[in-house]
Amino acid sequence: MRKIAFAIFLCVLVFIANGCRETVEEQNKPVNKAKDIQDTMIVKHKDTLDESARYSKSYSYYWLSGKDTLDFILYVSESKEYGDVHLRLYHKTPILFTAVLKNIEASLPLIESDFDLSKLRSISFREPVFYLDLAKKLSSEYEQKFGRKNVSYKKFVQFLFYSGLNSQMNEFLNPLNKRVKHYGFEKFFLIDKKYYENYLPNVDFTEYPEFTFNAHTGMYLDLENKK
Repeated sequence: MRKIAFAIFLCVLVFIANGCRETVEEQNKPVNKAKDIQDTMIVKHKDTLDESARYSKSYSYYWLSGKDTLDFILYVSESKEYGDVHLRLYHKTPILFTAVLKNIEASLPLIESDFDLSKLRSISFREPVFYLDLAKKLSSEYEQKFGRKNVSYKKFVQFLFYSGLNSQMNEFLNPLNKRVKHYGFEKFFLIDKKYYENYLPNVDFTEYPEFTFNAHTGMYLDLENKK
């Protein structure tokens, strides 16, 4: 009987020791490891700013798979003057626009630990040609309305507010109590499929539309609170 009681006592000690070890290991994890998403992890880095910087603070959020940095980075900054928050993403290769929004959404809990997202003022994407699904959607809607002709920038922005992009973005922004106030495409222009490789080398354009839109500095969305 004593042997049985002693064995039970040992088991309890082992269980408690394991639990304590796991708690210590959890506490000692690097603070920048925030969230596992399947086989990937989002980590953050606080950017160094000098006194002349326009921002009071800035963080970079990287996506990792194992020890490899994936081709997707979010840069988030807070302005000194107004405290507005600005989000900019970067990737070298094309990616589906729906995947971009999912990645941003997955990063929000970590970003919210550093920034007040009620002050989110803008989101900046790469050029539209980087997003196959977006290029196909917008090109189709544009052709139905204007054909292949160029229109003024003002008319193009008006078109965007009635496009599938605007519906998609406002649905994404709804949980943040935001909506799109303005679309910005610096030096906006149309490009034919035969010229895509000038902007995206070494890419298979088989599924791309015959024409799409581009801008030298990407696509900028100015945001406002929903009323």
